[in-house]
Amino acid sequence: MPPPDTGDEVVDLILALGHQVRRGVNESLRAGAGLTLPRLKVLRLVAETGPLRLRDLASAVSVAPRTMTETVDGLEADGLVRRQIDPADRRAILLELTPAGKTTLETGRACASAAVRRFTDGLSADDRATLGRLLAQVRDNAAAVNTLPLP
Repeated sequence: MPPPDTGDEVVDLILALGHQVRRGVNESLRAGAGLTLPRLKVLRLVAETGPLRLRDLASAVSVAPRTMTETVDGLEADGLVRRQIDPADRRAILLELTPAGKTTLETGRACASAAVRRFTDGLSADDRATLGRLLAQVRDNAAAVNTLPLP
């Protein structure tokens, strides 16, 4: 993949960093837990909120319902989630974690945390605070100019 070329060195570094971080965390998740970041995100949301409708889950992670269905199909095939009928609306399906899903989620969290710690090795507490403040400012500036809602 060619490096970003927005015309701004700082923005190009941020985009390249985001790509490298996602790639590194995904590699760690695949090797240690058999997951990807999107699959980890789904498991985490279901664990934190309890059984969810697929439509609500897709909305929470800003993906199309079809994409979420494909992700959930894979998680279900791996025995990490199960679908159940919503007792409040028998036409709707809820998604819940299985015991294997809970175990895999904890393994995945540990793998992701280990990968992320390696990214910031060598940064002092002051460096981390400064970097966090600067990145938050860039994020806030970007949010201010993004007028369209996420898909």
